[in-house]
Amino acid sequence: MANVALARAKRTLRRETGAALRQIAQTDVDAQSRTITDAVTALPAYRAASSISVYISMPTAEVATWDLCRDALRAGKRLYVPRFSEAGSSFSVDMDMLRLRNEHELHTLIPNTWGIGEPSSQVDGAPRENALEADTGGNGLDMIILPGVAFDRFGGRLGHGKGYYDRYVRRTREFNTQHNIPPPTLGESAANKSR
Repeated sequence: MANVALARAKRTLRRETGAALRQIAQTDVDAQSRTITDAVTALPAYRAASSISVYISMPTAEVATWDLCRDALRAGKRLYVPRFSEAGSSFSVDMDMLRLRNEHELHTLIPNTWGIGEPSSQVDGAPRENALEADTGGNGLDMIILPGVAFDRFGGRLGHGKGYYDRYVRRTREFNTQHNIPPPTLGESAANKSR
């Protein structure tokens, strides 16, 4: 019974927060995005990270991540972005984080049915590097920048309700543990603590 009430409360909060976010002027979203990008790039954890995943922002009502992606590439970090889609534009159960090697690849992402740009699964005739697949060259992640509908003061996150990032963070922690890599820093928690 408690799980049903919690699920209902989360749906209500997502709906109400989404409606409020859609009322924010695009100029304000742009200004807030620049402020958040500056805060993230100033974090010691970000500066120390060599392998980072960043969500690709939705077309509206979400902090834009394009400048953050460009900064990561220009700083020589290994940048990974999410891929949710399967062939034919259906969505898979889990997402993967695939590497973008340069800004050209960033600017040629293909929008999925949610309007979120995704990388192709292959590049130069071979599978694109997957952060959690060593056979493609992946070697885990130092930092994950997560999207969210709402956050609390303690870094708690309310996502969009599909569970992609919750499952992905668990998989990353397992991969990092198996390969003796420190656990990843979660970008939204770190950004919230810096305020």
